[in-house]
Amino acid sequence: MSETEILVGVITAISKKLIDAEKMLTELDSPIGDADCGTGVKRGFTAVQDEIASLHGMEPPDILKKVGFTLACTIGGTSGAMLGTGFIETGKSLADKTDLSLSSISTAMEHALSVIKRRGGNTEKGDKTLVDSLEPAVNSFRASAVGGNTDMVSVLEEALARARAGSDDTVEMIAKKGRASYLGERSKGHRDPGTVVICLMFEAALDYLKSTNI
Repeated sequence: MSETEILVGVITAISKKLIDAEKMLTELDSPIGDADCGTGVKRGFTAVQDEIASLHGMEPPDILKKVGFTLACTIGGTSGAMLGTGFIETGKSLADKTDLSLSSISTAMEHALSVIKRRGGNTEKGDKTLVDSLEPAVNSFRASAVGGNTDMVSVLEEALARARAGSDDTVEMIAKKGRASYLGERSKGHRDPGTVVICLMFEAALDYLKSTNI
């Protein structure tokens, strides 16, 4: 399979998983947000799903940018901006790369993370946002690249484990960003839904790679 075919397969798997997660994400968002996380994410990834056919004729960096712009334009709000930025900036960083090596992907994700944090109002790990899952996962990618691990399945398994641990940590956090921050102490005891979106994305990518035996 070509890199384009693999990436389109991953994007397709991610879209389906997040569309199916609408109810769960809405339930997580209801106590601490506007109860629109599920519908927004579903709207965004339904729009991405509608673009799948056109992605097959594009190079991987352009695919990522197209997905990012689609999410940013359809999800709306800070979540849309942060998720869209993640794909767009990853695509931009990979534009001059000749192949999607783990090292180049890791570097692109690190760049995207830094832009996401700025776009989210200088968000940091510990603020109870999607960064609490994304940053540990990105750091895991870097550690795998530095350590010479070239098995993408095991790389994703470790990244997913770190993302899930980061999501678990948000349960006892007091939100410092977004709608949840208005609740102060009352935001404690609830999982941040954005971290679950990140976990589901890594989970979908992992499941796809396992199913294709790449």
